[in-house]
Amino acid sequence: MLLVACSSSARTNAPDAFQQPDAEIAQTIDATTFVDVDRDGLDDARELELAKDYQPFLSIDPKDGCPLDGMVVRVRKHPADPTKILIVYDELFQNDCGLGGHVGDDEVFGVAIDPSKPAPEGILAIKAASHQGTPCERDSECSTCGDSRSACDMANGWPVVYAAKDKHGHYATKDSCGTFNTCLDSCSLAPAAHVEPIANAGEPDHPLTNDLTANGFITDANGWTEADLMHFDPWDASVDFGGAGNIAGDLVDDAFTAAPCP
Repeated sequence: MLLVACSSSARTNAPDAFQQPDAEIAQTIDATTFVDVDRDGLDDARELELAKDYQPFLSIDPKDGCPLDGMVVRVRKHPADPTKILIVYDELFQNDCGLGGHVGDDEVFGVAIDPSKPAPEGILAIKAASHQGTPCERDSECSTCGDSRSACDMANGWPVVYAAKDKHGHYATKDSCGTFNTCLDSCSLAPAAHVEPIANAGEPDHPLTNDLTANGFITDANGWTEADLMHFDPWDASVDFGGAGNIAGDLVDDAFTAAPCP
């Protein structure tokens, strides 16, 4: 099953533990085509559509020296409100080419959405933690709810997520990407949103991919050349992504649970 944005997923029969879609989803999906291999109560193909459709404006500096990337996502009902959806985006780069650069780079942000509203209106909040687990970590959050959180920056009507030049730390607002408190990160608003291939990871106990070369985007055809990153299993908690963090841990980390509107 190829689970990337630029391909069409083949439909298969649901597993024995198939869960019926909730009422809202059932109104829009033919029950005979509902497939829930990761057993989270959401149609797997619909999860990928939501991840693509509701991805914020991803701003990568036009002068970034190593922009080759792809996105692994986990899409599930929001733990605080099952009528909303939580999408964790783990952006994987072949290289970090900033100070202390290394092969493999992963940076994460979470997005709370309301699937009853079209994008970008349905994007409610964004939460990021740049360089998580290092002295350079900087947590940031924004919302479109008009609440006490910082308002999201907007570009062409879309909330923005910034990726710092070369180091790729993610920030929910440009103001949070300050040179002196983020280990020299710098962010800029790109003239156009970055678009990359996306792979749906599924759920920890019921993954949709265990090989980002066979079922994702880390391939020769997509320009990836680092042998250590080929055939990477995003759910292997024992192996980090090159010199970066652990993808399996990222996908379940509550630090990226952006809260929906109060």
